Order: sequence, then C-alpha cells, then structure tokens
Amino acid sequence: MNARSTLSVCAVAAVLVVAGIAGATALGMGPASADTHTTDSKAITVSAAGTVDATANQAVIDVAVTASGNDSTAVRQSLAADVQSVRDALAADGVPANTVRTTDFDIRQQRDRTANGVEYSGYRGVHDLEITTNDTSAAGELIDVAVTNGADTIDRTSFTLSDAKRDRLHNDALNTAMANARQRADTLASAGGLGVAGVHAIDSADTTAHPRAEAGGMVPQSTTATTIDSGPVTVTASVQVTYNATA
Repeated sequence: MNARSTLSVCAVAAVLVVAGIAGATALGMGPASADTHTTDSKAITVSAAGTVDATANQAVIDVAVTASGNDSTAVRQSLAADVQSVRDALAADGVPANTVRTTDFDIRQQRDRTANGVEYSGYRGVHDLEITTNDTSAAGELIDVAVTNGADTIDRTSFTLSDAKRDRLHNDALNTAMANARQRADTLASAGGLGVAGVHAIDSADTTAHPRAEAGGMVPQSTTATTIDSGPVTVTASVQVTYNATA
C-alpha cells in the first residue's frame, strides 16, 4: 500500500509596469528552496522574474487652467472660458474630444494666517485637464497648444503603454519568468540530487500599474517649441512556482 503523498503548493504571479530605463532579464528574484517533506514527498519552490523592453505608445498630459479674483462667479466664468479655449484649440489640432477629460475642478476662498487669526481674501479656481494621445511624438506640440490657449500649469507628462500593448507584453514577460523559474529549479535540483518532474499547480493574481515618465511644473516663459522624449518602458513579471521533484 503506497504512502499518501502531500505537496504544499504556493504559486503567485504578479506584474508591475514601470517607466524608466530598460533592465536586463532578471533571473532568480526572491527566495528559492529545495524541500523534502517526507521520504516520499519532494518539492522545489523557486521565485523568478522576466522583463520585456518596449517603446511607449501613449502619452498622457495633465494641464491646468487657473484663475483668481474677488468673486467666485467671476473665477468660475474665467475658468470656463479658458478651458473651452483649450478644448477648441486641441480639437482644431486634431485631438478627439473624448481624449480630453476633466480630472479635477476646484474653487475656494483663500485663507491667510495673521497675528489676529485667519483672514479670508479672494478666490482661486483650478480646472485640471488630462489629454491622452497615441502619438507620443506630439506630446510637446499638444503642450504648446494648451499653453497658448489658456493653460498655465503643466502638472505632469507621462509616457505609458496602451492597454492592448501592455497586456501583450505582460504575457511575454510571464513566459520569460516561467522559463527562468524552470532553469533555476533545474539548477537547484541538480545541486540537491533531485529531478524536476513538472509543475504541480499555478495560481495567478496579477496586478498592473501604468509606467510613468514624469515631468511638469509651471509653464516657462519661452517662445521655443516644447520637445519631450519618452524613453523606454520595461514590463516586469514575477512568479513563484512549486515543482514536483523526484529523487
């Protein structure tokens, strides 16, 4: 009668998309162990990672229109006029209306701390817009269009990946991570006098984050056209896999 074998299995896969300088494919991230549970039950658990380099195919530009005054209604009207001017100019430049959206709108009375306490002055309003384009080379041009027509702050310029491209690269990175995991398991098995008999089970709980290459600040006073380079993007997938092992 064969003894009942038990295997402890823990397999988690997670992907993180970050912007920046591309790195080389990683092998062997995290802990690894060769474990003999009983005389009949053996397992090898490894962690590994895989990376895929990519070129950003999407730019996200966050701009803001601001206004100040002694009357909240006048501030609101000024914001509305300038935001409409920005939207109209972007549309004339070929930017679809559905790729320009409001991310924040705020009007509040200014407060100043004095020796006598808090004193209220005029009002300040902010209307933030997010502009998304699949033409990353046009990011600088769109910033200039927005600034020329009413925007006075560039909050952030981000270079990222479209959902479809990110998902495709995520899968490629996972395949690389699994290949690296098997290579590491083979190395551990050889060192421990074991053999790898295949994957027992894999569960994945993936999380993703948009890569961001950021730049922003108050709009400089310059007549020179704005030029922004995106740089490469690296998609990284990490896995932890438990393999069956034989003596």
